[in-house]
Amino acid sequence: MTENQATNKITYWLPSTGKSITGSIQGSGATNDLLYDEQKTLFLQEDNGAVVGVDLNRYLIHSLKQSNAAVGDFVTVTFHGKEQKNNGRSFNRYTLLVDKVAGSTTRLDRVE
Repeated sequence: MTENQATNKITYWLPSTGKSITGSIQGSGATNDLLYDEQKTLFLQEDNGAVVGVDLNRYLIHSLKQSNAAVGDFVTVTFHGKEQKNNGRSFNRYTLLVDKVAGSTTRLDRVE
């Protein structure tokens, strides 16, 4: 699914502490945001058929790459809340689980 196909049909996940989103990867994209410059997004299709956009931070992008996540793979993203680094800067803590689907090789084009 390309970003243009997806933008007419998707909603965006608004994470709250302790909540997860689960679905199969449909693709990825990037939009220009006035506040954050380029915002990379992962598109997941939930069991009910809804396509949901998940905004990606550096950790999630790195984790998707490390897992060799591909279109069709099943993903769970959990938001653990805001935390603080030793230097005082805050960040959003997530975990990412990827369940690889046999034969899934279509790489995510906008996650790099």
